[in-house]
Amino acid sequence: MTSSNRWKLTAAFLITFVFTAPILWMILAAFKPLSDIYAVPPVWVPDFTHLENFRLLLSENWAFLLNSAIVTLAATALCLSFALPCAFGLVYFEFGARNFLADWILSTRMMPPIAAAVPLYIVFNTAGMLDTMPALVLAYAGFNLPFAVWVAMSFFRNIPKEIIEAARIEGCSWFQTFRLVALPLAKSGIATVSTFVFIFAWNELLLALFLTTREARTFPVVISSFSTVTRTYWELISAATIIQILPPVIFTILMQRHIVSGLTMGAVKN
Repeated sequence: MTSSNRWKLTAAFLITFVFTAPILWMILAAFKPLSDIYAVPPVWVPDFTHLENFRLLLSENWAFLLNSAIVTLAATALCLSFALPCAFGLVYFEFGARNFLADWILSTRMMPPIAAAVPLYIVFNTAGMLDTMPALVLAYAGFNLPFAVWVAMSFFRNIPKEIIEAARIEGCSWFQTFRLVALPLAKSGIATVSTFVFIFAWNELLLALFLTTREARTFPVVISSFSTVTRTYWELISAATIIQILPPVIFTILMQRHIVSGLTMGAVKN
């Protein structure tokens, strides 16, 4: 190994360590009692059989973790059910305002969520939907819809138009063409879109803080409550962090094959 490559490898290792050190600290702290977290000198290797932090966390907050799972899955399904037909129509339907409509959909993504938090609060309060999971599902799906539409459009564009035209010539309606032809051919892209929407919805905090109080609280809101004016509950934060990152990691691993295929779809043109 040359000196130049050795320096590059060292720099890469240091950068990786800097970015992963907080995560590693959280993982180790999740298995430590409070005394070990503040111990001097520090306890580097915890007792990984110490699960008291997880037991205490889930005994009081398992319902909020279930809320997060339900809201995230429902928001992902609702978002895709609107985004995929919309993206298909914008790609294959010819009408005058098509480009304008696509650009307008993208522009709504540029609005920060905080700008819509108060209007959403007023709307859901008037409708009697505050602190309910349907309100969160609608909000999460709505904010992820522009992203999902634009990403899905890129995958539908990579389907040869000859295949779509052949399906139409054979007598398929537009809905049949979308369901029986376009969706199977774009399944890798759909997996990619669903993964990103799932992650965005699972980690959403701001809207949940505004729209929930107790019954429909999600797990990110619970994690934020562990830091108070008088104390930061590092043992609970660490355990909750591990639980919070596991579902996106598992979901991504399950979708990995389709995601890789989807991200490289259309990368090479003949």
